[in-house]
Order: sequence, then C-alpha cells, then structure tokens
Amino acid sequence: MITRRHFIRNGAAATVVSGAYFTGKVYAQGSADLGVGKGTDVEAAVRAAIAAVGGIGAFVKKGDMVAIKPNLSFASPPERATTTNPETLNAVMKICKEAGAKQILVIDHPLQHANIIGTDSPVAQVVKDMSSASLILPATENLYEEVSIPLGKAMKTTQKAKILDEVDVLINLPVAKNHSATFVSLGIKGNLGLVYDRIAFHNSSDFFQSLADLGTIIKADLTIIDAVRALTTRGPQGPGKVVQLDTIVAGRDPVAVDSYAVGLTPCNNRAAKGSNIAHLVKSNEMGLGEIDTTKLNVEVKNV
Repeated sequence: MITRRHFIRNGAAATVVSGAYFTGKVYAQGSADLGVGKGTDVEAAVRAAIAAVGGIGAFVKKGDMVAIKPNLSFASPPERATTTNPETLNAVMKICKEAGAKQILVIDHPLQHANIIGTDSPVAQVVKDMSSASLILPATENLYEEVSIPLGKAMKTTQKAKILDEVDVLINLPVAKNHSATFVSLGIKGNLGLVYDRIAFHNSSDFFQSLADLGTIIKADLTIIDAVRALTTRGPQGPGKVVQLDTIVAGRDPVAVDSYAVGLTPCNNRAAKGSNIAHLVKSNEMGLGEIDTTKLNVEVKNV
C-alpha cells in the first residue's frame, strides 16, 4: 500500500507542496438538493452554493484529508475557461481548511505535460500559496492500481489513482465547458482525470456508457461546478467562445449537478438539458443520480 507521505515524497508526479454506491437522496436535513451561487464575488458564490446543500461541515470533518479534483488539463489562462478557475479552487480550499481539513490534495491527470501544469498554470501558484495543500499530477503508471468495475457494461477494469484510497473526502471541481466528444465536460466526464488510460474509455464499445461505468467506482462526496466562465465552443482545449456566467453549482448528486449545469448556457449555439447528454442519461439509468432537475429542490442565491 502506498502511503500519502511516500506518494508526495517519492511519486513520479509533479508535486507543488505548499462510500457507498449512490442509491437515493442522502442530503442533510433542511438542505437543498442543489445549491446555486450567483455573483461576481467568486468566494461568496462558492460559499452560498455549499451552504445551500448543508454546508461544508456536512462533508469535511476536522482532521480529514480532502482531495479536490479540478480540471487542470491545460496550462491556459483562466479567461479561456478550459480549466478550473484558480479563484474558485482557492475558495474551496479555504472553506475546507475552515472546516478543519488537515491536508488538501489537488489532484488531476492532465492532458498537457504535468511539469508544464505544475510550473506554468495559474492553479499551481494558488495551491502553493495555501498552507497544507499539495498539487498532485500523477503522470506515471506506477501511481495507479488496476481495479475492477463490477457494474461496468462497457468497461470492466481500469487503473485508478492509488491516492484516492487514502483520502477521506473527494470533491469534484470541474469547469463548465463544451467538449467535442460529449458536448459538455463537467463532473462525470471529469472523472477521467483520475484514471491512467483515458484512451481506453474513448476506445471502448460505448464511450458514453464507459463514463457511466467509471462513475460507479469513483464517487465524489460533493460536486461543485465552476461556471464563473463557460467555454461554449471548441472544447475541450479552445480557444473558443467564453460566456461569463458568474455561477457556482453544488450538490451531492453528480448527475443532478451536471444536468443542471448543462442548462446554464448553450454550447455550439445549441441549448440542451441533461436528458440530451448521452453519458448523463446512461449514468441516470445506472442509478447514479437524478437527471430531471425539475424534481429537485434547487436553492439559488444571488450574492
């Protein structure tokens, strides 16, 4: 078993030092199903969205090791909206620290070379400036372990990042953007950043089903969509059309959060909803969450 100390010290990753299968609603009493924060103050919007779904204390306890999985595929400036906004990540890390998180690991397997992300991306500096936080970009196969996907239909096995077995809380923090293969890239699609061979998913018998399959073994405790800006064309890398939305969406249900975010703005000049997105439909069919957000209690707060 790899220890987190060994991983951070010796793993061949770029490092900048500074439960159960979802079967229904498990929301804290009195909380909304989805929380939406809107406003130009990013931290206030993040706080409002999290507060609406029970507050960070419903997810992070004192002494927890928290993994935050943003989209860090490219060392692009925030204005391109191809990666998670550093301001959004900083707010989430700060809120987790306030809840008593002992250590925060910001983890992603980027598309661009890990050394470039670790040195040139705006996120790298944000993580470096946060005490007890580390940027982990696992780029080599030894940092993954082969695991089965018991409920998988298109994918039966994959290589999942070992460090996930050691964290207490997983927060998925994708940017809202268009994607050439899946129309949108949000939380469920973002899980590919926690496996070694994402090409195997693309080359499976059914790419959309494979994403749903992965969602049965990688289950974020909280998904927060960074829709401060949304890339609406030429995703995932851009540059493309960027829309300023000043919106944060949070929830426990990964399908519901993604489904709500789909409707925030058209992509490729075409409006859509969750039921139009193949991998969300298949995730819903597998019981990963609710795709019809009209059935849910959504709390929207302008800040």
